[in-house]
Amino acid sequence: MKRICFFLSDHGFGHIARNIPIIVSVVKNYDTFVYVVCGERHIEFAKQNLELMLTAEQYKRIEFCAEHTDIGLICKDGTLDVDTDALIKATTEYLSELPQKAKQYSEWLTKKRIDAVLCDMPIWSIEACERANVPLLYVGNFTWTELYREFLPENIWQTYARYYGRIKHTMLYALHNDEMLEFLRGSEKTKTSVTARSFDEKAVSEIRAKHNRPIVFVALGMSAQFKEPVDVSDVPFDFYTTEGVPLAGNNVEVVPYTTINTQDYVAAADYVITKAGWGTVSECLLAKKPMALFSRDGVLEDRTTIKILEEKHLAVEVTQDDLHDIEGIINRLDRLDGSYAGFYDCADEVAAKLMSI
Repeated sequence: MKRICFFLSDHGFGHIARNIPIIVSVVKNYDTFVYVVCGERHIEFAKQNLELMLTAEQYKRIEFCAEHTDIGLICKDGTLDVDTDALIKATTEYLSELPQKAKQYSEWLTKKRIDAVLCDMPIWSIEACERANVPLLYVGNFTWTELYREFLPENIWQTYARYYGRIKHTMLYALHNDEMLEFLRGSEKTKTSVTARSFDEKAVSEIRAKHNRPIVFVALGMSAQFKEPVDVSDVPFDFYTTEGVPLAGNNVEVVPYTTINTQDYVAAADYVITKAGWGTVSECLLAKKPMALFSRDGVLEDRTTIKILEEKHLAVEVTQDDLHDIEGIINRLDRLDGSYAGFYDCADEVAAKLMSI
């Protein structure tokens, strides 16, 4: 039996969500025991999803380890703008603790007799795997280096760059930014598509059955929120929003962060308005939903995602102020005429690559 470990970012819930189907594929299709290392809340989220997706016997072949793994981006209160000062402080502390954490997990990898690792962001896992002589597969659509160099001091982003430069195997998700390739020059690279938790058609039908009007799903994710209230009570749509989206009206229902099947709300919606996070965007692509993506010029990942999808006529770019004209957004979405044909769920593809290294 092979022992496989997932080191996953605990920045938001997008990274854990996009790895859940890969974990399922590894457990279902291979003789494996899987370890998942991520933040405590993220592990609880993963457990709830995996218990629904696996048999009891399959679920027993997963062990979870709660660990703060990543910094990601820190937003200014009430906005999508990056709080540079807070991020400098957080990443400086993170990097100061990195050597010790790498040493700790290199010993852990050896103790657990891990055969291969999937890394989705945490850079200390790169050194941990080197020390323990465990092959590592990096899977992503960006690295923190090219994002951080736009607003953090050179000594910070260059430190990140040195770690990414040691990666030997990479899978590049669809919508990845080309800038990341500069920091993965020594890595073998394989292109793949997108992945997301599967949709439950029964749950989707139940959500749709509650409404006679078009449904709009509005999401911001965990790392940001808007504060300026927007009254949509006179708009001829029904809304589901995540927390942090201040839409008001008797036609608005908030989907709590504790909801484990937010992907089913994406699939049930006629339109999606969201932060350009890769996870939610992938759900929209697989569910074939037109999407309006909030502009965030200060973040390369978001700029790249929006640019590619606009060129494919699958999304439009909007601002927070545009929420005051929801009907205008919907009119723009109705004019989209792109094709979703090039996108597929690549979970099995990533799992196969992971098992091959």
